[in-house]
Amino acid sequence: MPRLLSIVLGALALIAAVVGIRSLMSGEDSVVHVPAIAVPTLDKALPGEGDMHGGTVEFVRSRSESRTLYLKLGARSAAEIAPVAFGAPGKVAALPVQEGAIVEAGALLCGLEGDATGARVKQAEGAVARAREAHKQNTEWVANGWVSPARVKQSKSALDEAEAVLETARGEVAQRQAVAPFRGVFEKRNATMGQFVQMGSSCGVVVRLDPITFVAGAPEKQAVRVRVGAPARVKLPNGREVAGTVEKLASVADAQTRNFEVKVMAPNPDNAIPVGGAAELRINIGMGKAHRISPALLKADTQGRIGVYYLDVGGVIGFMPADIVDETAGGVWVTGLPDETQLVAEGQDGVVTGMRVTPVVRDAPAGG
Repeated sequence: MPRLLSIVLGALALIAAVVGIRSLMSGEDSVVHVPAIAVPTLDKALPGEGDMHGGTVEFVRSRSESRTLYLKLGARSAAEIAPVAFGAPGKVAALPVQEGAIVEAGALLCGLEGDATGARVKQAEGAVARAREAHKQNTEWVANGWVSPARVKQSKSALDEAEAVLETARGEVAQRQAVAPFRGVFEKRNATMGQFVQMGSSCGVVVRLDPITFVAGAPEKQAVRVRVGAPARVKLPNGREVAGTVEKLASVADAQTRNFEVKVMAPNPDNAIPVGGAAELRINIGMGKAHRISPALLKADTQGRIGVYYLDVGGVIGFMPADIVDETAGGVWVTGLPDETQLVAEGQDGVVTGMRVTPVVRDAPAGG
């Protein structure tokens, strides 16, 4: 009997061991079956994730389109300002231009006494005329054999000497005359009649208003898309628009703002655009893809970035920053979004990033 009991117990132990080994081996090839309801999609959240649920939210489907893109920048008008100074000491004897007058390049703004200087110019001009005529005659005579080539060389040297004297005399006159360096407005006159001035003293200031410059700052992300020579539109505070061209893009960012300076030049023939006024630039940055959306869809997140709320995987609200590249009657054009996305529709301001919702997606109406 004890022997029979031992045999039975051994058999039971062997069976238990075999079953245990098979269970371990079967675990290596086991496949976990996950029901489809547990896989998150754009319109379905994870089961059991009921925290922060915002209920039903309507979305509009948006698709990008290829079009010309524009960079919009705030700017201020600026102008080239040129101080005009005297090149010699003396007494102010001529002030022919009033402040605010439009002057041409080379126009006399302030003049010093110097009758003797003017007389020397006239004498030098006469000497040049006589030397030029003599040289011309000698050149004709040498061709006929009436004078030697040495005579021609002498007359040419005399002409060169006379022209040098005239140039010196004219330089002395120029030093006593303060003239406009370019066409512009004589903005401010600093000299008075009868005043004794030193060399380098100020006559006044000339401002070039045509063309006029508009200066803006572009962040690096936007500046890399700007090209010198690109066409631009300038919108003034009164609603008027003028065409312009990108004349300069700085190679080094401003140390404080980290923006790159952009300069746009525009015609201002009537000097109607003043210096220092605000303006809005729309710079052509080439072709690209953009979404046309309602301006009401643009929101600011907690970091102050402008963008849109969209439907993310799992029925979760996400936020994407967007760059406005144009504005039309049909809506604003923005970049930075995928080619196709679902955006939170208008009138649903209660949504926040991370909120789980039950989405209802519709196509955007024609025209954005």
